[in-house]
Amino acid sequence: MTETAQPSQAAESEVASDPMADAANAFKTFSHDAPVVDRPRGPDGKFVSTAEPEEIEAEDEEQSEPEAESQDDEQDDGEAADEAQPEVELPPSWPSEMAEEWQTLPAPVREKIVAREAEREAAVNAKFQEAANVRKANEAVVIEAQTNRQRFAEAADFLMSVVQPQKPPASLLDPNSSDYNPDAYHLASRRYEEQVGLLQGVAQQRAQIAQQEQSEQENARQARIAELNEKAMPDLVSLIPDFGDNAKAEPAFMELAKYALGQGVPEETELSAFTAVELKLLAKARKYDEMMAAKAKVTPKAPKPAAPVVKPGVTTPRAAVEQQRRKAALDRLDRDGSIEAGAAVWKSFL
Repeated sequence: MTETAQPSQAAESEVASDPMADAANAFKTFSHDAPVVDRPRGPDGKFVSTAEPEEIEAEDEEQSEPEAESQDDEQDDGEAADEAQPEVELPPSWPSEMAEEWQTLPAPVREKIVAREAEREAAVNAKFQEAANVRKANEAVVIEAQTNRQRFAEAADFLMSVVQPQKPPASLLDPNSSDYNPDAYHLASRRYEEQVGLLQGVAQQRAQIAQQEQSEQENARQARIAELNEKAMPDLVSLIPDFGDNAKAEPAFMELAKYALGQGVPEETELSAFTAVELKLLAKARKYDEMMAAKAKVTPKAPKPAAPVVKPGVTTPRAAVEQQRRKAALDRLDRDGSIEAGAAVWKSFL
């Protein structure tokens, strides 16, 4: 017996939708406290959606708020920048008396001036450094030249002390001589002349080097004297003000020269070569001699006789004082025997 297929039964969980049951459930869940939304309708009676305008307005509000916030931030940033702006100091090249005028200038102008001052200072320093580098390079060249010149001078002195040209003997031209050889004579004579010419050239260059060294030493001495005069001249003028006047400087110098000769300086000494330091020493020495001479002319005053010693708390009688004076006058008369001493004794008794 064959089994016929039976239709499958619907699942128990699947329940057919009942419109009446749904309405009842909706009525049960309805709450009178919930707000009633009155949606707008169009001309055709259909509801009109308000979602898009609300979203647009929200977006506009969100966009407007950041713009306002950005403007406020810009104002705050501007105020903060003004407050945080550092004060531009007065440039070093400006005098301190213009500090008030400097503060009255706008900040951008001051910053521009300071920047230009910095550029100028940097350019000046660069030029100074360049000049210093050139000076150092020239000093190195001069030192190298002096070293080479000194080496040449030493070599020239050695060459002239060693090489002594010898003329060929005249017997080389004598046919009767055993060493007759005219060709050898002319060759030796030619070599002799070359050696003599070479030594003369070396000697001439050596003399030029000696003259250059002497000139450099004289220049260095004059520079040293000028430096000493520059330092000592203010002191000399303070001692002898006439040296500060060109018209009176020569007579003042002649007076000092006369004093120097009177103090034993040899007459052949070149007094015009005296430096300001030496003239200052001469002026001080002359002033000291004048002061000592004036002091010797002053007669010293005779010392006053010492007063009698008075013991503290004890009154010396007048008779004792008179007796001491008479004794002092008598001692003076015995010691000097002069008329003044006798008069003093007589006066003491009166």
